[in-house]
Amino acid sequence: MRTDDKDLCSVKGGYDELIDWQHLHPQLRDNSRTDQYPTNFVESYDEEAEGIQSKESWAYVKVNMDRVIVGRKICILEHSDYSSLAIQLEDMFGKQSISGLRLFQDGSEFSLFYKGRDDQWRTVGDVPWNQFTDRVKRLRIVRKDEVFISSSSTLLSSI
Repeated sequence: MRTDDKDLCSVKGGYDELIDWQHLHPQLRDNSRTDQYPTNFVESYDEEAEGIQSKESWAYVKVNMDRVIVGRKICILEHSDYSSLAIQLEDMFGKQSISGLRLFQDGSEFSLFYKGRDDQWRTVGDVPWNQFTDRVKRLRIVRKDEVFISSSSTLLSSI
């Protein structure tokens, strides 16, 4: 036995019943038809800005620090050299250590590694800055008292 669609949607008296929203709001009935909307709508956009946006999407690099659950993303193009990168990472993760990160400084407890486009982990600073910005895909801050296995992303404690 087939029931009429209107009967399915009409109010019969309980909260668990289906209600046809068009019966509740008759003024919306005519506006709900899709053929009333113009079909020749063309979204305008700036092609030059679109190209720039897609070109720079690769420039956002994920940064993780060992023993910190939440990673962050940075735009590598906002930096002109390694020291400017170190300053931003210090601002983001420096509170994780009493003495701060002090990346690229003598006596620092931390080392910075990057994963290149070839999926190999390397020490940050091994190539000139311009080559680094072309290669970097991910950054990782590691305590120097831990050994980083470059063929994978695992760490072994140095005992």
